[in-house]
Amino acid sequence: MKILQGIDLLKTERIQKVYLKFGDKFLSKIFSLKEIEQIKDKNKYKYTNKIASKFSAKEATSKAIGTGFSEGVKFKDIEILNKENGKPFVKLHGNASQKVDEILSSSVSISDEDDLVITIVTFIVKN
Repeated sequence: MKILQGIDLLKTERIQKVYLKFGDKFLSKIFSLKEIEQIKDKNKYKYTNKIASKFSAKEATSKAIGTGFSEGVKFKDIEILNKENGKPFVKLHGNASQKVDEILSSSVSISDEDDLVITIVTFIVKN
């Protein structure tokens, strides 16, 4: 058994600038349709934070995998979804799923304060 962990700290202003420049084109390049459905919110503040939170979780996941976004791992290979109660979880696809041994357990924790989002992702994998 092995523990893999990644962390990411992100200024929401960075995401807001990119989103204002590229709009839904940015979302469709980075997120799956399910993720975009979960992001949609009429409140612009919450909207930007939801985008930043999922983006940060993808970054932390890529770090836990150990590759970042290299070696064929793409943003859409990592899906950050939420259960009905809001708890986030990770689904790996494509090259991302091939980089990690059998996942026995995973955890995603996302927190935001003012203009910052911090995320930590932990996988317990078969060794």
